[in-house]
Amino acid sequence: MNEAKESNKTGTAFLEIEHKFVVDSAFDRSQFFEACRALNPESEKALVVKDTYYVPEDSTNHIYRHRLDEEIQQLSLKSRGEDNEVRTEINLELGAHRSQADAISAWMRTIGAGPGQTIEKAIRVFDFADCEIVYYEASHAGRHVHCVEFEAKYAEDEAAGLLVLGLYEEQLGFDPRQRAHSNLFDLLVQNA
Repeated sequence: MNEAKESNKTGTAFLEIEHKFVVDSAFDRSQFFEACRALNPESEKALVVKDTYYVPEDSTNHIYRHRLDEEIQQLSLKSRGEDNEVRTEINLELGAHRSQADAISAWMRTIGAGPGQTIEKAIRVFDFADCEIVYYEASHAGRHVHCVEFEAKYAEDEAAGLLVLGLYEEQLGFDPRQRAHSNLFDLLVQNA
């Protein structure tokens, strides 16, 4: 195991350190993709993702997400608050070979979560050793949003993760003071 992945066993193992920027539909994604490629990512991929969110009635501090695409299937617990810059994220890998959406929906009903709210996303991912940069177009119930996200990977601590975000944001022309403070569910479903 390399040193970066070993550090993920520290206090940041279950922290998502991320900045999200909402961009308008006129955003030049082709130019953005080229700028990301110029930074020499380890990989690039395009996927269609289906995220179904569940909110337990007795706990608005957490949200569950069932993610399904052609590569992964996960059930995630994420913390919710006024700012999504640093939050808890615990992922359970479910295997991508078959959807477990019905079982997850039944599970969520038993813990008092309302019906799932599905967000569909077309994403482009640029993976670097220390950061994941994602452009996506997401939709739910006729509402749409376009976003760019920077997520630190394997950071030793919160400060190191935020430093990584700042370096990539600066190179790609994003001002952290302009980032969205809400998570995608709250942007597209809850606060709509």
